[in-house]
Amino acid sequence: MRQAILITAYRDIPLLTHLINYFDGDFEVFVHLDKKCKEQTNHLHEMSNVHLHKKYKIAWGDVNHLKAIILLMHEAYNHTDLEYFHTITGSDYPCLPLQNLKSFCEEHRHDNYIEHFPLPTPMWGSEGGLQRIQYYWLQPSARVKYGRWIEKSIKWQRRLGIHRSFKHFDGRLYGGSTYWSVSREAVGAALDYLDAHPDYLRRFRWTSIAEEICLPTLWAGIGMPMHNDYKRYIDWGPDGANPQVLTEKDYNCIIASGALFARKMQSGVSDLLIEKLSHQ
Repeated sequence: MRQAILITAYRDIPLLTHLINYFDGDFEVFVHLDKKCKEQTNHLHEMSNVHLHKKYKIAWGDVNHLKAIILLMHEAYNHTDLEYFHTITGSDYPCLPLQNLKSFCEEHRHDNYIEHFPLPTPMWGSEGGLQRIQYYWLQPSARVKYGRWIEKSIKWQRRLGIHRSFKHFDGRLYGGSTYWSVSREAVGAALDYLDAHPDYLRRFRWTSIAEEICLPTLWAGIGMPMHNDYKRYIDWGPDGANPQVLTEKDYNCIIASGALFARKMQSGVSDLLIEKLSHQ
């Protein structure tokens, strides 16, 4: 069975290269590299199974991250021999030996591993995550410079009773992780819906962290069968919001997790962990 790896990355090209080299000819690797990245990537173009894009400038929470993922989904789906699809970051690394990863995905080729939960949820703040999509958010590139004024803008929108409607799927919203492992059927169904309803994707303009709402809502809305497990190992740290850089000390927890991929790695910090994962 041939599979697609969809990677969004923005730096640490040596780590990205190491990640890509994990996969053999049974995989096609589709990479979107942040347009702002200045690191040398010529060698990636020479890899036979790598498809490199550099279309969007991406900041944290920017809708362009969602657009980059959908771009990779479209290109990968056009390869009709690909049967299973994974989204990961350039800071991820597989938790399993390659053959074990292949065997798992072969056995579960029609299963969809997608974190999903109804909104609002207490996990996402005082408004349960609805603030991300009900108000108008300036894009993150502006937030760095005007963050204080954006906070004031959201407060004023609350006071003025601004409430952007969501008309799709009877207004039902779902949240979940950006990263998933799914069947060809799931990717095809998502792309068919997006192509038939261009207003759906447009609705996520001026939304904060749109990638954590758009696809979980879509798949739940069309009734796609899903396991509520994204098969990723992440240490969210003491605040529960920021992925911690993993080291060799995390190895046993990663192996025991049953995850397919671990996040996040960093060159010079996670090298021993990556070596241990590579030589299981």
